Amino acid sequence: MSKRNNLLIIIMSLGVFGIINTEMGVIGILPTLAEHYDDSVSQASLLVSLFALAVAIAGPTMPLMFSRINRKKVMLLVLDIFVSANIVPIFTTNF
Repeated sequence: MSKRNNLLIIIMSLGVFGIINTEMGVIGILPTLAEHYDDSVSQASLLVSLFALAVAIAGPTMPLMFSRINRKKVMLLVLDIFVSANIVPIFTTNF
């Protein structure tokens, strides 16, 4: 493999690692998060379930919707949305 392909594989691997940790990493600290926001664990876990559902729906449909657009632009758009969506909770005080 060329150096460029190795770099792409590393970048994609880090992206998948980040997305999986976003979903699965929260499960371990869910009781702490629910307590911090004065909410029930079941309501907090609903957010994780909704995120998993969004990933399950977007996984097969987004490649079809963006198939005619440059892949690099789509990847940057999706990564921007992902980063923005993970920055917003920093500034929130409740669910």
